[in-house]
Amino acid sequence: MKIDICPFANLPEKKRTQWALTKEEMKNCVWLKPKLVAQIEFTEWTPDGHLRHSKFVGLGEDKEAGVVAREPDTKHLYNRWRHR
Repeated sequence: MKIDICPFANLPEKKRTQWALTKEEMKNCVWLKPKLVAQIEFTEWTPDGHLRHSKFVGLGEDKEAGVVAREPDTKHLYNRWRHR
């Protein structure tokens, strides 16, 4: 299960924040091949592409780990519908 490279497309972070993982810090990480898919609830995406107020809900069994991608943001559609 151990792999040599980071499986995440958004690492290392481009901007330094207190939660950012830099290229130098990544050298100390041990990367594993993704096998499980988590279901996560959250309030929104931050401008930097992070989840705000995220909560683990459970393990998903409807998708393979290799095909999971960020879902399109539909918040603007909800707000438009709500203000009719």
